[in-house]
Amino acid sequence: MDKIAVVGEREVLLGFKLAGVSETFECTAEDADGKMNEALSAEGVGILIVSQDLYKSFSPKTLKRVEASTKPVVVSIPGKTGATAQGEQSIAMMVKRAIGIELKG
Repeated sequence: MDKIAVVGEREVLLGFKLAGVSETFECTAEDADGKMNEALSAEGVGILIVSQDLYKSFSPKTLKRVEASTKPVVVSIPGKTGATAQGEQSIAMMVKRAIGIELKG
């Protein structure tokens, strides 16, 4: 069975750890690329949850890898600053990849 993993700031990870998620990758904006690539390569991870706050820190190469990933499936959640436009864009991309329909809004 595939695991759920979370990439984010310490505050974001705390709630997931309390909920029983054991696969976590704590990072800051400075090391976001490295941790995200590590998480994408982790063995047995089926769903990868990432804080939206980190998206603005990813390099174009990492963003391309995140957007192309089908396993693990990457899901973004609001971070400390709340929901971002990048998060909405990410969800629209996931829907387009999954069903082939582009959401416009």
